[in-house]
Amino acid sequence: MARVLIVDDGEAIRDLIKEVLMTQGHEFDLAANGVEAFEILRQNPKTKGIKVLMCTGSSVTKEIDEAFNAGADDSILKPLSFPALIGKVAEALPPPAK
Repeated sequence: MARVLIVDDGEAIRDLIKEVLMTQGHEFDLAANGVEAFEILRQNPKTKGIKVLMCTGSSVTKEIDEAFNAGADDSILKPLSFPALIGKVAEALPPPAK
């Protein structure tokens, strides 16, 4: 399907998200924070088009705005709802080629 960058400061959360989205056929890059994520994106021309879905426990508007200003495409609040997560990823991606 698509390549997805998963960013979370918790390794267990990153792994859990990876496992859930693997069931949908996606490939992954993993980062522990936003700075690391955008470094990954900027270093590789192949990842410039990656969609960034920010999972956050914070509802602080300033932090969410900073993430969007840095390049995030969408956000989802923790605790995660797996159906909502799968839906957000589906919304961000183009329809699969037939």
